[in-house]
Amino acid sequence: MVLKSDEVNYLVYRYLKESGFLHSSYAFQFESQISKLDQEIPNVEPGLLIQVLQKGLQYMDVETHLNEDGTARTCSAPFSILGKHVCSAQTDKGKNKQHTQDDSKAAHGGHTLVHEASKRLKARDANHDDESDEMDVDVPDTEKESRKPSYAEPGKGRKARIIERVQMLRGHGSPVFLCTWNPVTANVLATGAGDGTARIWDLSKGKSDPAYMAVLKHDALANGSPVDVTALVWNPQGSLLATASFAGQLCVWAGSGEPKHAFAPRAVPIIALRWNKKGNYLLSAYLDGIALDIDWNDNTTFASCSADKSILVWRVGESAPIRSFVGHTGDVNSIKWHPGGKYLASSSDDGTVKVWSMASDTPVHDFVGHAQQVYAVKWLPRVDKAIVASASFDGTVRPVHCFTFSADGRYLASGSFDKKVRVWSIKDGTLFKTFAAEDGIHDVQWASKGKIAAAIANNVVAVFDPML
Repeated sequence: MVLKSDEVNYLVYRYLKESGFLHSSYAFQFESQISKLDQEIPNVEPGLLIQVLQKGLQYMDVETHLNEDGTARTCSAPFSILGKHVCSAQTDKGKNKQHTQDDSKAAHGGHTLVHEASKRLKARDANHDDESDEMDVDVPDTEKESRKPSYAEPGKGRKARIIERVQMLRGHGSPVFLCTWNPVTANVLATGAGDGTARIWDLSKGKSDPAYMAVLKHDALANGSPVDVTALVWNPQGSLLATASFAGQLCVWAGSGEPKHAFAPRAVPIIALRWNKKGNYLLSAYLDGIALDIDWNDNTTFASCSADKSILVWRVGESAPIRSFVGHTGDVNSIKWHPGGKYLASSSDDGTVKVWSMASDTPVHDFVGHAQQVYAVKWLPRVDKAIVASASFDGTVRPVHCFTFSADGRYLASGSFDKKVRVWSIKDGTLFKTFAAEDGIHDVQWASKGKIAAAIANNVVAVFDPML
């Protein structure tokens, strides 16, 4: 048996990325130089590091409780990967030497202990596969009364319908990490993957014609290995697509895929790109700084958040921030301005979501419902409403990896590494429909015309209309 450090590092990198620690995963990939393994080991299943740890823990459990004669001691104390195990079994020498017939049957050479552990894991997995019919949602009563769907929704306690009419887009050679719909031209989708390419797909021609219009290639590493496309964003006019790579390459392309501009690479991963509303300025955040996210408020004002626990508001042309917000006690992972521009929402490793106003030094709202790090925050896409959604590492069975609102603000779609996209009703939090993929979901985006695109770890993009 050969255990290579590169393989261990690769599993750690995959665990970080699958769990949503994108900044940490890019930093670890950059420092450990394991980019080439994405091509050498293309079919690593999601959650493999956890599976290896679980099996190793079971072996340690059996080894610890195995007597010299091959029988197993019964023990009810939990076995943890951290700390020294304190066994709850009786240690009296006389009892260890003389087992009753029932004890022998219960232990039987240690196999029962392994069997019981496997049953617990199977029971746990079975519980994890159960669909939850409700999502935590807090909507004002006036909002609930004003929204009346034009079709029948599943009631509470009923299973959501399965989405079966799906178009699969194939062509990428590595896991697809990103997808984004053109905001103006219907049925045009851009995707980015670990094969060093972004692709622009034209879905208006139907399934019979070749779907993708253009393949946008990014420079490979010095050893020839392709790099991840780490950011992908259309300008508001839908005429330009900006892409960024793990190697620090920043490019702007025409809607047809023709290259328009390539900035000099800095050999540092780019983790975020944002166009302003007019489309004449493009923001970028590099991994060598402390900025973790950026977002425009208007054409000249934007905000940045960072690992130093602060949020800064900037204006184009000024070298110093015009406003700062301090209140988080952990890294600030994500920020998003309200569609009306009045509020700024932030999420942090301290487990909170805060809402800020330019008129106040302290948060106007402070949400503390999460138990662990909050890594994403988004507003309902309506100027007349102020409803914010967040995603966190709460230790839930199916941690949400990505989510997106429908254009009308009535639904939320979430993607997870349990290989499912779930569509929820914002009105009452019930699960509306479910799509089961063949691998983990890296990204999910809802088009203005109703279709959902899901970027999947098995190199495929799934497109479907949840209302059909």
